Amino acid sequence: MICLPLLLGVGLAVAVAISFSSRDARTALEARARQTVALLAGGVGDALWNVDRVAAQAILRPLSEDPDFVGALIIESGGSVFLRLGDAGPSRSGLIVEQVSLIRPAAGGQAGEPGGGQRIGQLQLCLTTARAEQIINSRAWAIALSGLGLLAAVCGLLAVIVRGVTLPIRQMTDGMAVLAAGRVDLEIPRVDRRDEVGRMAAALGTLKQHAAERLEFIEQQARHMEVIEEIVAKRTEELSAALETLKRAQNELIRSEKLAALGGMVAAIAHEINTPIGNGLTVATTLSEKISEFQAILEGKELRRSVIRDYSGSFGTASQLLVGNLLRASELIGRFKRVAVDQTGELRRRFELDVVCGEVVAMLRPTYRHSPVSLDLHLPAGVVMDSFPGALGQVLTNLMTNAMIHAFADATVAGTITIAAVLEGDGRHVTLTVADDGAGIPAAVLPRIFDPFFTTKLGSGGSGLGLHIVYAIVMRVLGGVVAVESQIGQGTRFTMVLPLVAPQQSEQDAAEEAVAMPS
Repeated sequence: MICLPLLLGVGLAVAVAISFSSRDARTALEARARQTVALLAGGVGDALWNVDRVAAQAILRPLSEDPDFVGALIIESGGSVFLRLGDAGPSRSGLIVEQVSLIRPAAGGQAGEPGGGQRIGQLQLCLTTARAEQIINSRAWAIALSGLGLLAAVCGLLAVIVRGVTLPIRQMTDGMAVLAAGRVDLEIPRVDRRDEVGRMAAALGTLKQHAAERLEFIEQQARHMEVIEEIVAKRTEELSAALETLKRAQNELIRSEKLAALGGMVAAIAHEINTPIGNGLTVATTLSEKISEFQAILEGKELRRSVIRDYSGSFGTASQLLVGNLLRASELIGRFKRVAVDQTGELRRRFELDVVCGEVVAMLRPTYRHSPVSLDLHLPAGVVMDSFPGALGQVLTNLMTNAMIHAFADATVAGTITIAAVLEGDGRHVTLTVADDGAGIPAAVLPRIFDPFFTTKLGSGGSGLGLHIVYAIVMRVLGGVVAVESQIGQGTRFTMVLPLVAPQQSEQDAAEEAVAMPS
């Protein structure tokens, strides 16, 4: 592979040398021909003007002694040949033809001088390049033989290098490839030399020894890793069991919180319903007494028109009061039933956002009856959602309860909880906000409020699951996002961007979400 480029280089050098030598020789001949015809033009012109062929031949005869001379030709102005010497003819390959016009000098001038005169003929000189080409060929052969000799010397040197250096290095390279493959059972070739190749062979033997030691160490570490993996697997199994226990405890805690919240809601609703039912019972008792009195008057045959008018008015008033209180109780029971059905039975349905939010607020309003906190709703009508009203009710209940516990911990301070909604411009999402003007959340606590079991009321009735459940429901059930903003002393704002059409999920998944994340 190395000799082939050298051979090509020698050939190229010979070709270049021939080309340059040929060009230089031809250029020298052309210059010599131009110089010769310029020198002979004056004498030949005089001989032609005097029609002296002997003088012209005498002038041109010394040219025949030139080894490169081929022929010379003197042509008259009319085109006839005045004198021919040698083999002068038209230009051909390997022949240089130089021509010069013969001028009769004007009066007072000299032949060959520019500046005017009569053209009387032409001198033509022919020189051959054969001798120059022969010299060039001999030089090319010399260069070629020198190149071949150099090539032979280089090939011999390369053979010595291959045998003394390349072959041992190749053997050591194969041995390194064997070591790189992780095998240490093959013998590394030994090179008994004191030069760099010998030192490289010794270093390779040391490397093999170190590789064997490293391989043994790796095998020991692998055995240790197997033991560690067994220990890790055992610990992982134990941790999995502990995690299952923790999940069951979390579910139990969530159910307990649900029951506690449901008990508080039931107590508040029962107290609210008790008022119209109690009023209705009082009116019904009074109406029964009035009916008894009226029947006694009828039996005593003392009935008068004024008495009938008085009892008729009493009966009408009593019936109006009774119907009004019963309708009030029926309305409260209907709202409670709808909320209960949304949270326990019906999962997904189409509903109007303002209606569901109003029902949830109406159910929770009795809880805030004796509190200075007011509820303010800003909900646009006609926003229809295809989602989970029960899950949405859980979110609102948790956020409002969280505001009462944390934002308005001081029951004597008045405040406002505002629930507002805005339909987004894309027509596919609605932004629901629950804001208060209470105490606010510290900046150090704000990033952790959605973490499970994180609460600032630990030991005071807080479980740390309310906002975690809100986050989980909004993200996984309603398919939206939730964010919080708060400043100390200025209140807190929870912002939820919800799709009008909740993501599709199976009834079983929705039921599991409702069971695992109650309010």
